[in-house]
Amino acid sequence: MASLPRPLVRRPTTIGAATLLALGLAVLTPITIPLLYLVDLITGSFQGRRVRTYLLITATLWTELVGVIGATALTVWFLNGRRNPDGWLSANYRLEFWWCKRHVTNLGAFAGVSITMPDPSPLAGGRSIMVARHSSHIDAIVPLLVLEDADRLARYTLKEDLKWAPAMDLVGDRTPNVWINRSTPSSEMFQQIEQLAAEMPDNSTCVIFPEGTFRTQERHEAAIERLRSSRDDLADKANGLRYVLPPRPAGTLALMRGAPDADIIVLANVGVEGRSSIKEIIATITDKRPIEVHAVRHPRSTIPTDDDEINAWLIERWIEMDDWIHHRVLERTTAPEETEP
Repeated sequence: MASLPRPLVRRPTTIGAATLLALGLAVLTPITIPLLYLVDLITGSFQGRRVRTYLLITATLWTELVGVIGATALTVWFLNGRRNPDGWLSANYRLEFWWCKRHVTNLGAFAGVSITMPDPSPLAGGRSIMVARHSSHIDAIVPLLVLEDADRLARYTLKEDLKWAPAMDLVGDRTPNVWINRSTPSSEMFQQIEQLAAEMPDNSTCVIFPEGTFRTQERHEAAIERLRSSRDDLADKANGLRYVLPPRPAGTLALMRGAPDADIIVLANVGVEGRSSIKEIIATITDKRPIEVHAVRHPRSTIPTDDDEINAWLIERWIEMDDWIHHRVLERTTAPEETEP
């Protein structure tokens, strides 16, 4: 992946584009919505796929725009963090959560997405490292949501691609996060990840997505071949994964070095299958499919300390995650449909 443009170039571009598009779509709404609704009726899309898509895009752009306005207001009020640094950090955390929650609300209103976590108890406790499934643009924000509900603060390892979202580009630099470039990993990047965990207070959780990207069959095969070059036995085990990619351990190992006392929380979800890309989200926009979140907390004393053994341990956890997802997918597929009374 090519390096991103510098902030002085990137931010005016993304903020300007989001502003123009948000205003343009809002102005055109009274004309566009009836036309799209008519097309939906003619093509048999009675649940309004095109209308929903238009409204979701519009709401997403306005969420970014309001987030940028909020971030700018905080910059002025707190003098870019020079006045009341603790208040500055707290306010940016709240804005980050609002941004996340607002996007989920938009997805719920127009794409039938809802997020439930039947048992959030594994999230409670002291410092922890969360290794989470990442199979969609949607589930990237799940850890922040569930941790906020558990009164915990999230520290993310974030892909640099997210800097194209103008609000996240601003706020993500103000809360404790590390931006990563998977295509050009460096020792400096892993040192930053380690430091992120080392400075983690008791009310926080470091979040990482060890798969690194969404699963496709080609990526799965490439990951198995990469794993086979070092551990043939682990490659054989991971080859049976149906829903997730084999985890890459380097980032997790860096977090574990930084926080040698932190428990590990494995976070799984079901409901994002077939919704990995923006194209797939739009194609399934009329489907009502709740996302169920499941967590297992592993005390640090139960986890190996050798890097190679930790890699094997992670793959075992991913196999358990894959089995849980498969079980829940089957249950959802065979469950009788609800009928109106």
